[in-house]
Amino acid sequence: MSRLAIAFALVTSLTTSVFASSAGAQFARPPAAQVELRAEARMPMRYLDRAVLRAKLLERRAQNLAHFRAYQKKGTFPANTFLEGELNVWVDDFGNICAAASIIKASGNVELVKRVGDETNFIRLGDVEQGPLMDWMLTSGFTKEEIVAIQRPMAYIGDERQQLNRPFQLAETERLKKLYKTVERSLLKGQKKSIELAVTRLMQNPDLAWKLLDS
Repeated sequence: MSRLAIAFALVTSLTTSVFASSAGAQFARPPAAQVELRAEARMPMRYLDRAVLRAKLLERRAQNLAHFRAYQKKGTFPANTFLEGELNVWVDDFGNICAAASIIKASGNVELVKRVGDETNFIRLGDVEQGPLMDWMLTSGFTKEEIVAIQRPMAYIGDERQQLNRPFQLAETERLKKLYKTVERSLLKGQKKSIELAVTRLMQNPDLAWKLLDS
């Protein structure tokens, strides 16, 4: 065999070996997507612990109950000068806010309370199903039913532009004070059952639950 033929054979052999090695490496390497999935699988997964979430909601409940008591002690409630009969008034023309709004504001949601007053002043929290108010209710430590009980509608006391019925206004204030005391007793009596319901509902919204736990 000539030297040229021998050289050609060696080059061909080396080239084939290199390509075989390269191809083998490619076939041995898993696809990029599979590598990413394996990396994700190695990352620790976060599991909602019911006991931890319950403790956090109990903490929130205690704080909001204290806010509710402070509101009762102050004894200044919004006046329904808008519509005859009973009406949920978020904030009246004198700047007084309802019990639910007061608790939400005291928990740090000042802008939310203002926005609700500006946009939907006669809102009924029982009708709320989503959005910031619903998120607050779910993380408040109260059940939605309890918050609805706190948000009492106000009786009409007259039109401020004409003449308010002062005796009736005083009577309405006393009526609300008694109602709030009744609600507070109910909150204390039903706490064990209510907190479990609050935990169950919040666990159905994991993102919101983690947001609460991480706060």
